[in-house]
Amino acid sequence: MEPTRAAFFDLRDGHRCHRSRQAVRQAAERHRSAGDLLVLVAAPPDACERPHAEAEHGVAALGVGPDLVVHRGPEQPGCSPGDPAMVTVVEAIILLGLDASRCFGYVNHTDGLRTLSVVGNPRVVCLDPELTEHASSRGWPVLVEEAALDHPSDTP
Repeated sequence: MEPTRAAFFDLRDGHRCHRSRQAVRQAAERHRSAGDLLVLVAAPPDACERPHAEAEHGVAALGVGPDLVVHRGPEQPGCSPGDPAMVTVVEAIILLGLDASRCFGYVNHTDGLRTLSVVGNPRVVCLDPELTEHASSRGWPVLVEEAALDHPSDTP
């Protein structure tokens, strides 16, 4: 039996790019149609504020319910900002028995670059200059640009 693939979406509300919403939804629909797991990477619930605000944003951005919501750990002193999400994705890949080279990653913020480095199919979903520079130098697709061209090459 062929191993399952997963698409990890680390989409932060504060970094949302309006033009990327359609591209993210199309990607989620393609992954759902292909039978891939949809995994939302979210901040840990905050008991003081709206506890699941980031997860709610992520579900709204995907347009479909994820199969799994994983919460990135808290940032630790001396660690890069993207480390908790990257560690969470690696742990999920291991625990689910997935092949990282077959997994997809979608981010809309520069802290997500570390997450993109651990999946075989990284995708940038916003036209942030720093993100697009990294994507361009590594040959990663930028979904907003593809959506604007109306022929996305983000085939799962």
